[in-house]
Amino acid sequence: MRPVDKGNDLGEFNPYSDAQQPLVTRLGEYCSYCERWIASGIHVEHKKPKKNYPEDQYRWSNFLLACGNCNSGKGHDKLNLDDYLWPDCDNTFRAFDYDSEGRVLPKTDYGEALNKKIKQTWIMLGLNKHPDIFTEGNQKPTVKDNRWLHRKEAWRKAEKRKQELTINDTPERRAEIVEMACERGFFSIWLTVFADDQDMKTRLFLAFPGTSTDCFDNQGAPLARQGGQL
Repeated sequence: MRPVDKGNDLGEFNPYSDAQQPLVTRLGEYCSYCERWIASGIHVEHKKPKKNYPEDQYRWSNFLLACGNCNSGKGHDKLNLDDYLWPDCDNTFRAFDYDSEGRVLPKTDYGEALNKKIKQTWIMLGLNKHPDIFTEGNQKPTVKDNRWLHRKEAWRKAEKRKQELTINDTPERRAEIVEMACERGFFSIWLTVFADDQDMKTRLFLAFPGTSTDCFDNQGAPLARQGGQL
């Protein structure tokens, strides 16, 4: 999950839908959770659900962007923000692994308490929805939930572009690959596939608006986020 920086606090938006354009300007038209590019219908997402936390429903600090699947799957129950990980507060790239089959897998090497929060976040957002129900924790997605398939397609495209660079490696070709990545989203998948290519990682950091570069060192390795849980 791409860690993001929303910039300076813009205060309150009433109606909260007015926050959509500044969020898109700062973060791009990507779901803050599954990372898909959303052509239309992207939602202003409330981390703390507005139904149970009306005092926070207009606050910039409570906003992210979400697709319909992530927004509806998250639900509207009361929650303690500290029980989960958030892309605007934590280095959520460190929380999950991605693979060529479109799976998102929670990492389990941070200690019991943090591992539990990673898994809770994974389940709450429906990132565990995948036809491979034999992987522990996965749940079968509905016919309208193709997030796993879009991840699989993004991985395939990223791998193909990486192979093409072995034949035709030019700055122009690299710029075209990054443009393709930005057109479809899934920052974490592209970053994973190009993990051994420093130049491509730097290009991806710069191309996806709002990526928290403080969450990575100058070699592109993920760092613990200052003030965050991870």
